[in-house]
Amino acid sequence: MSLRIPLAAAGLVGLIFIALVLAGALDTALGPVVIAAVSVAVAAGVAALFSARLSSAIGKVETTALAITAGHLEARAEVLGFQETDRLVDVFNQMAHALQEQISAAGRERSRLLAALNSTDDAIVAVDDDGAVVFCNAAAERRFGGTREDILGHPFVWVLSQEQVVAALRSAVAQGKPQVQVVESPAHTYLEVTTSPIVGGGEWAALAVFHDVTDVKRTEAMRRDFVANVSHELRTPLASVKAVIETLRMGGTEDEATAQEFLARADAEADRLARLIEELLELSRIESGDLPLSRAPVRIGAVLASAIDRMRSQSERQGIGLELQLEPELSPVLGDSDQLGRVAVNLIHNAIKFTPSGGSIKVRAAGDNGNITVTVVDTGQGITQEDLPRVFERFYKADRSRCSAGAGLGLAVAKHIVEAHGGAITVESEFGSGAAFSFCLPIQDGLSAS
Repeated sequence: MSLRIPLAAAGLVGLIFIALVLAGALDTALGPVVIAAVSVAVAAGVAALFSARLSSAIGKVETTALAITAGHLEARAEVLGFQETDRLVDVFNQMAHALQEQISAAGRERSRLLAALNSTDDAIVAVDDDGAVVFCNAAAERRFGGTREDILGHPFVWVLSQEQVVAALRSAVAQGKPQVQVVESPAHTYLEVTTSPIVGGGEWAALAVFHDVTDVKRTEAMRRDFVANVSHELRTPLASVKAVIETLRMGGTEDEATAQEFLARADAEADRLARLIEELLELSRIESGDLPLSRAPVRIGAVLASAIDRMRSQSERQGIGLELQLEPELSPVLGDSDQLGRVAVNLIHNAIKFTPSGGSIKVRAAGDNGNITVTVVDTGQGITQEDLPRVFERFYKADRSRCSAGAGLGLAVAKHIVEAHGGAITVESEFGSGAAFSFCLPIQDGLSAS
C-alpha cells in the first residue's frame, strides 16, 4: 500500500470489515477467533501505517533541526503529503523561518554596531569582572600596537600599564563609578580616558574609551607660549620707552644732543612695537584665511631679484656676499608676487642675521617634478638638531642672544604664505655648517608671464 494513501482511508477499510462481520456477511464458520485475529491485523496495519508516517515526519524535522543547529538557517523540513503530519512540518518550518529572520536581524545589527565602533578614532576596550579584555575595536589595536587576538583574553594591564586607568576600571566594576581622567601614554601622547560600568552587558562589566587629546594639549601649550612670548616682546620696548621718558623728565632735555639720542631710541622702540603688532595681525589674518591673495602668473626669478636688491645694502654693510643663481627659462607660478617677495626677503634677512662677516649667501631657483624650488643657502652658524623642528613656530628663536632685535615671527609668516600658495617650506642644517631654507611652489601649466 502506498504511503501517500491518507490515514482516514485505512481507517475506513477497517470499519467496513467490522460492519460486514456484524451483518453476517462473512462466513460464520470462520469463528470468533478468526474474526478477532483479522480485526487485530487490520488495527495493527493501521497503527503501523500511522507510525511509519509519523516517524518519517519526525525524522525530517529532526534532520532539519540538526542542520539549523549547524548553522544552515535556510534548511526546511520536507512536506510528505500527510494531512496528519504536514501540519506539524508547516509549523516547524514557520518557526525555522522566524528564527532565521531574527538571527539575520541580530547579525545585521551586530555588524552595524561593530562598523560604528571600528570607524571611530577613539580606542574602545571592554573588560569582564576579572579585568580581562573581552572586546576591543580597530582603533584599540592601532593605539596599543597589537592584533585583536593579542589583546582579547589578556588582563587589561597588559594592554596599558597605567595604574590610574586600571584602578578606574576596577572601581567601575566593583562600585559602578564612572570616571574621566587625562593620562600620558608611553608614546608621549595624551589620552582622555572615560571608564564606565556596563549594566546588563553579560560578561562585559566595564568599558574604557580612549580619546586622543594630544593636539588639544599642544594647542594649550602654544597658547600659553604665545601669551608669554607676546608679553616678553612687548615688555622690552615698553621698558625702553618708559626709561627714555623718565630720563627726559629728570632733566635730559637740558642737553640737546642727549635728548635727541634718547628720542631717537624711543622712536626706534616705537617702530619695533608697530612692526610686532603688524606682524601679529598679518599672521592672524593668514592663519584664519582672511588675508586676500591675488592670483596671477608670477616669474619667480623677478621676485627673487627684487628681494636681493632690497637686502643688498644690508649684506654689504655686514661684509656678506649675496648671489642669485637662476635656472634658465623657469615656468611661472600662480600666486601673489608681493607675498612671495616677502617670503624671499624674510629668508634672506634671516640668513644675513646668522652669517658672520666674510660669509656668503646664495639664492637658487630651479624647476623639477612640476615644482619650482627656491633655496636660500648661507655659511652661517647653522641650527642645532634640537631646534630644527621648531624654527617655523611663532616667536621661536634658536639663538635668543643673537636674535634680540626680532620677534621670531618672520619664518612663521613665511611658512603660512607658502602653504597658502599650495607649497611647502623646509630647512636643512648642521650646527656650525650653515643652513639651507627651501620652499617649493607648484608650476601652473599653460601660464605665461612677462
